[in-house]
Amino acid sequence: MQYQPPAWIDWLFNHPPFLVAFAAAACALTFYVLAVIDGWLILSKRFLRVYVHFASALSVGADESGLYLAVFALFRLWHPPLLIPWSEVSIIPRQRGLIFKTRELRLGLEESIPLRISRSLVRTLRESAGEAWPLESVPIEPARTHT
Repeated sequence: MQYQPPAWIDWLFNHPPFLVAFAAAACALTFYVLAVIDGWLILSKRFLRVYVHFASALSVGADESGLYLAVFALFRLWHPPLLIPWSEVSIIPRQRGLIFKTRELRLGLEESIPLRISRSLVRTLRESAGEAWPLESVPIEPARTHT
């Protein structure tokens, strides 16, 4: 006996417009879940940027007004470009990584979303931000309870 797919799958593949709509809905749901998980949706509510030019999967830029973040257009659903003011960015002083040294930025004073970037990118952003570059801050560790 040969495997027979469920009738709804057979119907879906015989009606291409509905198949395309189903695939688009599945992609949209996936992008939405990713936007919720990675914190982008939270940040976009406060730091929405109307236009940023970019040429890679994640564009990062800076000037005196703040930190620019934009995702490649194909992945932009629920990930709009952001402009985060420097007053909402904190730099964690410690470096991470055994081979590739990274620095951690915390985005949003309330949200504290971590963003790890290379040391060379930190230098470039610092030069672009000029005097507006935030001071390094000591991370606030969660309170420990003794049991």
